[in-house]
Amino acid sequence: QMQGGETQGEINPDLLTTDDQWILMKLDQAIQEIQEAFDQYKFNDVTSALYRLFWNEYCDWYVESSKSAFTGDNPALKANKLAVIDFVLSHMLRLFHPFIPFITEELWDGLGYKQDMPAGQGGDTISFAPWPKAFDDATQNYFGLSKEIADRTDAVHDLVTQIRNLRREYNIANSKPVRLILKPTAEGYLTAEDVQSMAKLMVADPLEQDINYQPDKGTPSARSSIGEVYMPLEGLIDLEAEKQRLEKEKEKIEKEIAKAEQRLNNPKFAEKAPKEVLEEHRGRLDNWKVKLAQTVEALERMQ
Repeated sequence: QMQGGETQGEINPDLLTTDDQWILMKLDQAIQEIQEAFDQYKFNDVTSALYRLFWNEYCDWYVESSKSAFTGDNPALKANKLAVIDFVLSHMLRLFHPFIPFITEELWDGLGYKQDMPAGQGGDTISFAPWPKAFDDATQNYFGLSKEIADRTDAVHDLVTQIRNLRREYNIANSKPVRLILKPTAEGYLTAEDVQSMAKLMVADPLEQDINYQPDKGTPSARSSIGEVYMPLEGLIDLEAEKQRLEKEKEKIEKEIAKAEQRLNNPKFAEKAPKEVLEEHRGRLDNWKVKLAQTVEALERMQ
């Protein structure tokens, strides 16, 4: 059992947030992929799916987006989140068990699953716990899972990633709260929980929702199918100093590109260098070109 005593049988489907439904869909998808990979003895594919589910989907996105519920003032929502976490963790431990049995056994006991399950079904040892099965239609319907929810959540994550990239472009620390304006595609398209979760992930204070917002020319923005997020720069950075920094950065990148192109265009280097060295230099050149395009774009926005 997790703190607060919520167990997997107590998930209330009426209180599930979009993020909850998204992680349940990702769990279901991973269970299907893992079963198929096991059936074909593709153990590498099993571990890849496990890594993605636990590290990228569960830790990077779900746990982070759930923090707004834990710091909020809705005890029922918080309890339901814990029930979802309990449910997902119990499935993940069983999926990991063939690979890290001593660790999963210890966690199974420490997190209280051993006490929750009947003997012979995980009560004595995780080894006897039922192997996770992909959700049937009744379970999918019970949790209210749909492709639309998955797409919407992926679009939110896309916006968050774009805002993090904009922060990097303008040298704004990820931990610094900034004012952001969200212009949704349609009225009422995002729930209050969606917006709260986005604000947490974007480190926005505040994240204002305004469907009629008209940004000033050059305001940095992020776009996805659910709408646009704007990051007004007034009062956030010294525009003149930032322009100078970007100009210097542009010069430095242009020099690096010239250096890389000169080397690659040198017939002696091209003939003598091993194939992997050439590939590495070409990759480096491509990276510099991407950085140059981003820097030029950032400068154009400031004109």
